[in-house]
Amino acid sequence: MIYLVEDDESIRELVVYTLNSQGLEAQGFERPSLFWKALEKELPSLVLLDIMLPKINGYELMEYAKTLQLPVIFITAMGTTEHKVKGLRMGADDYLPKPFEIVEL
Repeated sequence: MIYLVEDDESIRELVVYTLNSQGLEAQGFERPSLFWKALEKELPSLVLLDIMLPKINGYELMEYAKTLQLPVIFITAMGTTEHKVKGLRMGADDYLPKPFEIVEL
């Protein structure tokens, strides 16, 4: 299972659809609170996170996911070198800036 936390509905739907169509199980969440509830039921194999989310940011979500030893990839519009380095130094396993090609994902 792959969890995606992304508040942009069109991106969330496209990524989840693409992953599912490739034979992977994926579930998307528009708000961090929904992500927390899902973690209580099932731990995913991978977490894809946007950084700019309502109420809590992706960096904070990543810190929690890492306590559960979950791999995390940021998918975010914050694509400067500074942001990439920050995300990777904080523990992200990879960093994919938006816009991205779906085959890249």
